[in-house]
Amino acid sequence: MATLLTSHLDQISLCATSISDLPFHGPKMFTNTLLTNHDITSLIRDTEQHERALFHLAPPPLPKTGSSNFAESVGGASMLPPSTARRQTAYAARQPKNKAVAAVLGGDLYQRTRGTEAGRQKGELDVEVLLKGAEKLAAVYPIPEANDRITSLRRRHQQLTANIAHYEARISEQATQLQAMNRPTSRGGHSEPEDVEDIADTATGAEEVSLPMTKEDLEQEEREVRELESKKQGLQDRVEGMEKDLGGLMR
Repeated sequence: MATLLTSHLDQISLCATSISDLPFHGPKMFTNTLLTNHDITSLIRDTEQHERALFHLAPPPLPKTGSSNFAESVGGASMLPPSTARRQTAYAARQPKNKAVAAVLGGDLYQRTRGTEAGRQKGELDVEVLLKGAEKLAAVYPIPEANDRITSLRRRHQQLTANIAHYEARISEQATQLQAMNRPTSRGGHSEPEDVEDIADTATGAEEVSLPMTKEDLEQEEREVRELESKKQGLQDRVEGMEKDLGGLMR
C-alpha cells in the first residue's frame, strides 16, 4: 500500500515539475485591457491638467442610514432592501451639477462653497472658503490675472474685517458712554461724582470731571454714534461688493 502511494506521489511531482517548465507567454494587450485599471486620460495624447480633470468625478456622499432604512421604519414587518432603481435615483440626485468643479475642489470644499451660497440670504459669507476654491480652480483652469485678483481680494477682505472690528468696538464704547450719560440722576439733573469719574475713566482716562453733561454734548455723542454706524454699513456694503466679485470669479 505504501509503495502504491509513493508511486502516485512521484507521478504527481513529475507532472507538477513538467507543468512549471512549460513556456507561457506574458500578458498582452487584450489581457492587460481586461484585467488592469487604466487611466482614461492616458488614451488621450498630450492632455492638459484641466482636460484630465473632466474625467475625474468627485464621488457623491453616501445616503444616510435613516433614509436607506425607511422601509424598515414604516410597517415594521417589511425588511426588504431598497430596489436598484431607487438606489440609482438617489445616486443621480446627489450628483453635483458642475461635476468638473466638484472634481477639482473635492467633496469637502465643494460642499462648503455650496453652503456659503446658501448662507448669503442670512448675511453669512465665508470669504476665505471662496478664495481658497478660486485658487484651486485657477490652478487647474488658468485665467489671466486671476491669482493677482484673488490676492487683492484677500488683502481687501482682511482690511475690511479689521476696520469693521475697529468700528464695532468704537460703537460699543460710544453706546456705553451714552447709556452712562442718560443714567437717572439724584441731584436735580446733576450726576453723582462717582458716575462722572467712571465715565471719564471709561472714555478717555482723563482727569476727574465735575461738570454735568449738557444736551448739546448728548446730541454730539449721538451724532458720532450714527456716523460710526453709517461707516460700518458702508464697510458691509463693500464686503457684499467683494462677494459679487468672488461670485463672478467662481463662474
